Amino acid sequence: MNEKVNFEKHCNELKSWVTEIAGLMHVPDRTDWAFNALKAVLHTLRDRSPLEEVFHLSAQLPVLVRGIYLESYKPTGKPIKMKSEEFMNQIKKSMGPSVEVSAEEALKAVLVVLYEKTSTGEMDDIRGAMPKDIQKLWDNLTSSVKEKEEEF
Repeated sequence: MNEKVNFEKHCNELKSWVTEIAGLMHVPDRTDWAFNALKAVLHTLRDRSPLEEVFHLSAQLPVLVRGIYLESYKPTGKPIKMKSEEFMNQIKKSMGPSVEVSAEEALKAVLVVLYEKTSTGEMDDIRGAMPKDIQKLWDNLTSSVKEKEEEF
């Protein structure tokens, strides 16, 4: 196999995700914050999800997003049990103190992009594997997205 790797394509996919997340967070000029939000949300979702769901979602992600998602992943002791408050605190902590976006805004923006760019069924499976309080938070954040989808 002598096919060349299309690095530009992979970089453009990641750039598209990050740019969309920045726009959804209402900070279009802060792609650095959007990147941190993407990474923080992906890692928190990954660490709270059952192993099977982690790999089902990873199979649907673009190459560089998959790399971010699986970076430093250690499946031993997963999923990590956490309630919604701990879940949101982990997202905020992982984004870092310089990101001036709430964990809720970050989670909502990343979920919107994940629902748009992966299968709804897989996202619903991950949601279903979460504790009820995280499911409720998830539903509150994504209800406006689902309403817009139903209009089309």
